[in-house]
Amino acid sequence: MGFARWFRLGIGLLLVIVPLWALFTRLDAIWNGHPAYPTALLVTVAIGLAFIAFALWPWRRDPEPAGPPWERDDPADGVVADAAGQTASGRDSAPTPAPADPTVHAPPRRRHGWRIAGRIALTIVALVWVGFLGWLRPFTAGPDALAALQSDAAVTVVDMSTSIELRPSAPVTPQVGLVFSPGARVDARAYAAALRPVAEAGYPVIILKEPFGLAITSINAAAGPIADHPEIADWAVGGHSLGGVSAAWFAADHRDTVDGLLLWASYSNDDMSGDVTLQVASISGSNDALATPADIEKSAANLPPDTTFTVIEGGVHAFFADYGEQPGDGQPTIDRATASQQIATASIAFMDRLRASVPAG
Repeated sequence: MGFARWFRLGIGLLLVIVPLWALFTRLDAIWNGHPAYPTALLVTVAIGLAFIAFALWPWRRDPEPAGPPWERDDPADGVVADAAGQTASGRDSAPTPAPADPTVHAPPRRRHGWRIAGRIALTIVALVWVGFLGWLRPFTAGPDALAALQSDAAVTVVDMSTSIELRPSAPVTPQVGLVFSPGARVDARAYAAALRPVAEAGYPVIILKEPFGLAITSINAAAGPIADHPEIADWAVGGHSLGGVSAAWFAADHRDTVDGLLLWASYSNDDMSGDVTLQVASISGSNDALATPADIEKSAANLPPDTTFTVIEGGVHAFFADYGEQPGDGQPTIDRATASQQIATASIAFMDRLRASVPAG
């Protein structure tokens, strides 16, 4: 098997093995997330299988046993040889030049250079793509979060392809809803334990399933659920980490529909300090090593002057959802359950304040 076939086989195996590894090591989280990521994984596997099939397909019906003519690696420029390796004249010396007919002699050598460059470029693209797919593997929701996804007399849980809705059985009046964006690569279900108390308090909560687990891939994703619930006149958007940054962008661009912004271990990159009518709450952890206290303090000037800041003493970045430890995070000095309760309490207080600021009816 020539180099061209080995190359196609190598690319094919790369495109198959890495996506299947990502898929089967995080199968539950991937299949319960936004369909964009599993679709990308399966399409990549299909392309990889095509490369493998093309590499292993026998070229018995082709006059070129080394493969298709445009991928031959043997530079036989200008020489015509028989099957025994001798020249057309039967002598081993002084090879006979090929006929002048351009359909007979081999392609120019410069095509060989372009072929090498193309293979290098394809290898780089394949490595970057499968590396990105592997990095996107989500942090899977823990048992507490999965338990919070069960419907009962207080909250009805509706799990859809692009969102999870926590519908309170007895919503408060006036109705105020919350659309929440997860942090980067975090299973949307992981936020159920911390957000369910908000729904139990009477506030509809919609947790977005972001494409590829990245809120920045769909900044306007909150617009869909808001439009789907015209019975809810007033809305807050919020998010954890990168999801909070995305929520802040959405709030700044949709002041006609957004009345509040809830930030969990996050901040706003845009200057929103002049928006005195937007209700904002920032909840962060004192031991967070990803969205550090210094980051929260530095970005505080971007928020309205009446923003409420709540610090969970001893809390870390991963305590804002149930998905285990996160690389690069700090060391907690309180337990997850206590932190989750404090986060929920501060979030309910924010929703209560937002509801009090809007007119009834």
